Order: sequence, then C-alpha cells, then structure tokens
Amino acid sequence: MGAVSARPVASNDRKLAIVAGASVAVSVGAVLARFAGVMPDGPSTLIVLVGAAIGLKVALTYASRAASDVARTRVMNLISTIALAISALTVIASLPRITKLAGLHAFAVDVAAQLWTLALLWIVAGFVRTIGWRAFVGAWLTGFLGLTALARLVGTPVIAKLGTSSMLATAVWVPVTEELLKMLPVVLVLLMSMRRSRARPSALDLTLLGALSGAGFQLYENASLGQSSFSLFANPVLSLFFPSERKGTAFGWTIAQTGHMVHTSLIALAVAFALMYPRRFAKRWIAPAVAIGAVLLEHCSQNAMITGHLNEVVGKVSIVLTLGGRLTSILLIGGVGYAVLLERKAVEGAFHPMEWLRLLPQEAKRRSALLAAAQTRGAP
Repeated sequence: MGAVSARPVASNDRKLAIVAGASVAVSVGAVLARFAGVMPDGPSTLIVLVGAAIGLKVALTYASRAASDVARTRVMNLISTIALAISALTVIASLPRITKLAGLHAFAVDVAAQLWTLALLWIVAGFVRTIGWRAFVGAWLTGFLGLTALARLVGTPVIAKLGTSSMLATAVWVPVTEELLKMLPVVLVLLMSMRRSRARPSALDLTLLGALSGAGFQLYENASLGQSSFSLFANPVLSLFFPSERKGTAFGWTIAQTGHMVHTSLIALAVAFALMYPRRFAKRWIAPAVAIGAVLLEHCSQNAMITGHLNEVVGKVSIVLTLGGRLTSILLIGGVGYAVLLERKAVEGAFHPMEWLRLLPQEAKRRSALLAAAQTRGAP
C-alpha cells in the first residue's frame, strides 16, 4: 500500500517542478530578450509580471495541492526567490531609462521616503502578519514593473485621443484605471483566501500588500517624471508617517499631495474589512465606499487641478472636502490603528520581536487559524 500511494505523490511532485521550471523559463526568456533589444520594454515587463508573479503564483498554488508537503514548501520557496530575482534584474535594467530626468540620487531619496512609511506599517502589522516577505517584495515589484506598464497600456490611447488637457482623460479615466490596476495583487490574494474558512490572512496583510503595490507604482511614476521628496516637516504631523508626501498650492490654498502608496493601502484595508469580517459590521459597505470615495476625490481633483481647467469653486470645495489633501492619510492612520487592536486581540499569544523579521511557518499557521475564526464568527 505504501509503495502504491507514493507513486501519485511522486508524479505530482514532478508536475509541480515542471510547472515551476516552465514559469521561470518564460520569465528568463523575457528578460534576456529585453537585454538583447529584441523585445520592447513594455511587452517584456508584462511577460515577467505574468510569468513571475500572477501566473506563477496561481499555477503553483493549484499544482502544489496534490504534491507532498515537503516538495511544495521547497519548490514554492525556491521558485518564489528565483522569480523575485528575475524581476529585480528587470528593475535594474530599467533604471537608466526611467531615472534619466532626475538621476539616481532623486530615485534613492524617493526609495528612502517610501521605506520609512513601509517600515512603520511593517512594525505595526508584525503583531498579526501571516504572509512571508516574498509575497510583499513581489507586490512591490509587480507595482513597479507590471502595473505601471498596464496603466500606460490602458491610459495612453485615451490621453493621445483626448489630449493631456482633457478633464475626462486626465481627471477621470487615468485616476480610476490606476486605482483599479494597483489593487490587482490585493484582489488576487483576497480571491484565494476567501475560499478558505480555516486559515486566512489578516486585514493588515492586505493593507501591506496594497501599500507595497502602490509604493512600487509611485516610485516608477516619480522617477519617470523626475520627482522625489523626503521631508518630515512638509505637512505637519502627517509627514512623520508619510515623508514622501509633497506640499503644493492650488487657488492660493496649500494642499498635501498624498500619492499612490497611501491611496492603495487605504482601499485595500477597507475592502479587506468588508469582505473578511462580514458579520462584525452591520453596514460593512460603508468602509470601502468611504475609502474609495475619498481616494477618488483626492486623486481626481488634484489631477484636474494639473490641467488648469478646473473651476475655482469646484476646486476649493474639493480641497475643503479632502481636508487639503489630508483626508486619506488620516483615514489610513485611524484604520490601521483600529485593525491592529482588533486583530491583535484575535491572534492572542505572546509576541516575539524577531517575528517582525522572520515569521516562522508554525506561527503563521497559528495566526491564520485564529484570524479565520475571528473573521467568520459574529460580533462579540
């Protein structure tokens, strides 16, 4: 019986290895083609995105269900590391092109500003985090490489048709499509986790994924536009949490320019709460409605101000409603604070500082089970 039952497992292990090898081969081929100049940057980064991030994760997840536990863990870790290395090579190859306006120094300043916020969020989420570091690095690389390419693919034809001064193109189409695309890594994890009832990630896991996806997107956009910012005093109090936020003026009023990292993490947190804790809140749609409304109001209105065609009264009303561009930042701080209190209580148990850096599989499993129980039961 033992010999007979071992054969299907061994066969499934080989299938898992074949799927992993094929995914890596496709991604490596795209990178080599980009280096050789055979394939333009856009298509090659999209192939890396599909082969090394979304397609790889989905294929391996389904293929690994039938493989042995040892093979699954070994292959998943190995292939994830290889995929991240491939994506990192693509980032390095793209740096000379995207940083030619402001140089590598401005790029480094922007990286430092984003790392500041991400480090704070990582510390807070450390109490309830269940996802390993590879997934978060992958979300950043996906935002930097693939989602910016997808945004250009979707937005460029509309901008070319209507022009950069068009309110419909610049202030509606671009913000809406960007916010949707940046949520793709979060949606992927949500779709996979919501199918399980015994083990689930925390809402702060999803917030971190959104923050890293938005951070990668924002870093690429700032580098290509020659922008960077690191200030702890530009926007009082808020800059201590978000030093990448810039300060501008419109209609003689001062406004904070928040950016993609805050916007995506706020939507991710709100959507995660609504979907993962359906019985805790009577009107759970309010959280994502408020978050999405606040983000789009800030993003759309500030893009409209850039065109120079926004009515002054409408512009000033939008500035008031968004608290001078600070609304999403304030909502994110409050939402994260509430989330950590709620989920820290659900996870229970002692917390060890080293878990901030290296989360052991046993601890991740324990937290996932407790979080799943908290998410599927009603309000206490």
